[in-house]
Amino acid sequence: MIEGDVETAVRAARSWMYTPGTKPELVDSAARSGADAVILDLDESVRPEDEAIARGMVIDHVTTARREDLVTAVRINSASTAAGLADLTALISASVAPDVLVLPKMESAGALGVIENLLFEASSRTMLVPLIETARGLRELPRILASQHRVVAVLVGAAGLVTSLGVAGDWESLRSVRGSIVLAADAVDLVAIDAPFFDSGDPIGLAAETRSAAKLGFSAKAAIHPEQARAINTAFAPTEDQLTWAHQVMSLYAAGGGELAGEVVDDALAHRARRYLRRNLSVDTLSPA
Repeated sequence: MIEGDVETAVRAARSWMYTPGTKPELVDSAARSGADAVILDLDESVRPEDEAIARGMVIDHVTTARREDLVTAVRINSASTAAGLADLTALISASVAPDVLVLPKMESAGALGVIENLLFEASSRTMLVPLIETARGLRELPRILASQHRVVAVLVGAAGLVTSLGVAGDWESLRSVRGSIVLAADAVDLVAIDAPFFDSGDPIGLAAETRSAAKLGFSAKAAIHPEQARAINTAFAPTEDQLTWAHQVMSLYAAGGGELAGEVVDDALAHRARRYLRRNLSVDTLSPA
């Protein structure tokens, strides 16, 4: 687990690398690629007959081999399934918990609240990231995010949304959906993480899609290949001008307000400044030297 402020490290992460739960050794490749976070996957990348083996491998990695320079997340199976309940029970019982649990097909605040209560009873510091993959999850998202205490980010499940909504699979077809997820997350000061770009052999397409995600308000993006991490990090890194502006805003805000370049320094402007400053953090700076 990341030492120190887990929530700060999670908020600073720009690239979230999916790694099959049966191949935790690929975590080192993710770290070398520059990924800020790794998601050990117990869900879609694991065959049903391999679920128990993958669960054991992930728990062993989290307990004995996790890296302090990476946010370590685990995507469990849906908590409404037997496999998901087994994942959750095993992880809560492990001696060292992951930094984050990614919760697929999240559709209700009540279901998420149950998981929060279980983590609280286990005295776990693990944060939660709901994965929005269905029309119902999209509809319930404001309520899912509004009442929870461990949720630090929300992740777009593009493949599931394409199936649920019956739309095309390109980024543009889900632009309005992505926008609504960004707004819901921003309303309660949470991080919005975009879905992966699935063509690992198209760096130009990845760069274009990641720039579009950043313009729309996302703070991070998931990845499926190590070579995608640096491009994602670059797209979400603030420019020097943006950082200078953010520091000036926060200085004025701390002094009680004022104006900067014709804009009133208020809560909304400070919120935008904090986002730039947060993006400039790296997970390395949050870990022990």
